[in-house]
Amino acid sequence: MNGKHPSADPLALAMEWVSKITTVALEMVLPAIGGRYLDLRWGTEYWAFVGLVVGFSVGMWHLLQMTKVKHSVSGGKKDGEGDGSGN
Repeated sequence: MNGKHPSADPLALAMEWVSKITTVALEMVLPAIGGRYLDLRWGTEYWAFVGLVVGFSVGMWHLLQMTKVKHSVSGGKKDGEGDGSGN
């Protein structure tokens, strides 16, 4: 079991991840669809590509943020504080 959901129902955890994956997928696809709409409306040829690049970038960033391992905070210190790095 992981520390975040020690007694969570497996179905609840599955639904949580389904919603996360759906969110990331929509973040990647909707900007490209919006860009295609703008291209058709304004007679341009680049907004779909811009939407694709922006959507992919935002979606990947969000996916990485969701899957990043959260370090436990001990002694009231935030991550990176008092780690001896001198920064």
